[in-house]
Amino acid sequence: MMSGAKIQKANNMPVQAPLVPDPVLPYGCKNSKTVYAMCEVDEETLRRHLEPTPFSYVSNLCMIYVNDFTESPQLPYMDAGIIFTVKYKDTIGGHYMYEWEDDDAAIETGRYWGYPKKFAQMTLEKSGNIIRGTATRRGVKLIDIELDCSKPLADLPKLPAVFPHLNILTIPNPDGPGIFSQRITLRDNSSTCTTLSNDFAEVKVTINSSPTDPIGDFAPLKVLGGGYSVTDFLATTENGWAKVIDTLI
Repeated sequence: MMSGAKIQKANNMPVQAPLVPDPVLPYGCKNSKTVYAMCEVDEETLRRHLEPTPFSYVSNLCMIYVNDFTESPQLPYMDAGIIFTVKYKDTIGGHYMYEWEDDDAAIETGRYWGYPKKFAQMTLEKSGNIIRGTATRRGVKLIDIELDCSKPLADLPKLPAVFPHLNILTIPNPDGPGIFSQRITLRDNSSTCTTLSNDFAEVKVTINSSPTDPIGDFAPLKVLGGGYSVTDFLATTENGWAKVIDTLI
């Protein structure tokens, strides 16, 4: 049966349309919803996870989150991950150490800029005073966040820096083991994002590893509190692209 889809730019190429929206930018999402937990992890464990990267340790504070981006008209998806603040030379920013999404177009688009996105299933639901977010990959529940809005908090620690995002864009050799190209990218679209609400409350968090997702290494967590935020997100043609700040290979 013919699909009626337009054949363009070699459909078998994942960096081309129609897998990735063309143009990629701009894209946005009104009412992007996020449930999150602020936690401290063991410093030695974090340093071990940073060791294979070119990034330096800044803080053992992290944000574990589940995000609902499904109201985006251009790129609807759900997202989850863990963010640390790291340093590269003189630049301090947020590093998505592990990240998952439920849409292949969103995964491929993020990998343009070096985000380590992989496929998983996410849920974000509210029942009474409880907001719960989960991320499950290959039958393993990697993240389970349960925010109790009946137990509000007056304040919550913040990461030393979330923006700019610092990523490692790695392209493997096509003809054997090894790396063909590796670059450090910086991306910051915070100037066109507006926080509509951000409420703090007590939270419970469980994290687990799968064979290829070692986020469970950071357990046990010291949970400091959590929150639920709603944001109008926008990545424009001016600020949505990443900037290459260094080429390692």
